[in-house]
Amino acid sequence: MDNESSSLANSIIDSRKKLGLSQEALAEKAKVSLSTVQRIEKGTVKPRSFTLKILAASLGIEVSDLLTHVVDKKVPSAVFSALKKINRYTLIFVFIPFVNLIIPIIAWKKNKQLPSNDRTAGKIISFQLLWSLGIIIGVFLTIFVTNLITGQAGLGFYVVNIFYLIGVVFNVFIVVKTASLLNKKDSNVLSFVPNLF
Repeated sequence: MDNESSSLANSIIDSRKKLGLSQEALAEKAKVSLSTVQRIEKGTVKPRSFTLKILAASLGIEVSDLLTHVVDKKVPSAVFSALKKINRYTLIFVFIPFVNLIIPIIAWKKNKQLPSNDRTAGKIISFQLLWSLGIIIGVFLTIFVTNLITGQAGLGFYVVNIFYLIGVVFNVFIVVKTASLLNKKDSNVLSFVPNLF
């Protein structure tokens, strides 16, 4: 087994175990054979790029993380402290879509501890951007559908308020969950969110 295969194998094993997945569960989730996962983890085969992409997606990480063995690297406490601040700053304007992005982005760009391409910070900001888009589109759709069904413009106001309140509660829940992971020094947060930054 060469060093590259060994590093990749260790990265996949560590990522899989971090999620509490067995080899069978990973194979099922990635829709590859169990023997493929076993051979890759033993380092006896080098996976094709397609297989690598599927495994990374199933593990909720980037392909580059598997290739550079980012999972095993120790992340300095200062980085987690900066990430926690960025995550907290999203709560300042949590009720105002798009405005909730301003302070976290400024904090990220001004922080010397975090590189401008930090994956975790990017995912935190990406979630807020996607949430903002979802809320704005959802509000307009809710008004449209309510008016279409009932024909009463006033009723749409109440339905929109309920939708908006549920959206804000969901956002706060995700921020709290992210904070919990960051407190445990786990930088693999918001695995369901694409990094747009």
